[in-house]
Amino acid sequence: MRPKSAEDRRSRGARHGSDAVGLRIVIAYKFIKATSELLVGTVFLFLGSVGLADKLARAAREIRHHATEMWSIGLAERLIDVSTAHHVFVVAMALVVDGTVTLVEGWALHHRFRWSRWLVVGTTSLLLPVEAVTLVRHPTAGRAAVLLVNMVIVLYLIPRRDAFALKGERAQ
Repeated sequence: MRPKSAEDRRSRGARHGSDAVGLRIVIAYKFIKATSELLVGTVFLFLGSVGLADKLARAAREIRHHATEMWSIGLAERLIDVSTAHHVFVVAMALVVDGTVTLVEGWALHHRFRWSRWLVVGTTSLLLPVEAVTLVRHPTAGRAAVLLVNMVIVLYLIPRRDAFALKGERAQ
């Protein structure tokens, strides 16, 4: 095996530095997403427990009854559809569960556990087909952005074996 030249070491070091920045971005995204989901999920649980979902539905019915513009009638109808106590509870639990999983992903990546990238790749790529089908059926910029971000995370983490190596050892 030939000895590594100074040029090889510099290029590898530069690549490792950019890997560290990319990984920090993914970790920050995971922590921000987890915090947001846990916060909103907790607020929804609170709102559902104090009966505000029913009050929201009544307000939406009033808006629909008195509205004259088509967009406001459509908005009121959507609020009526989603403001049942059951729907609020389901959304809240989905946010809390996803927020918890995302928090574990961020924590694991932060600690660079050898298995952490596969946890994130697995959990993130698991729903990519569902996100793609939903985007095709109901295209929005938000859905496209979520799909794109999740695809970038998966494609970024798969080849980053060395970022998760234990001291003095190559990751597998």
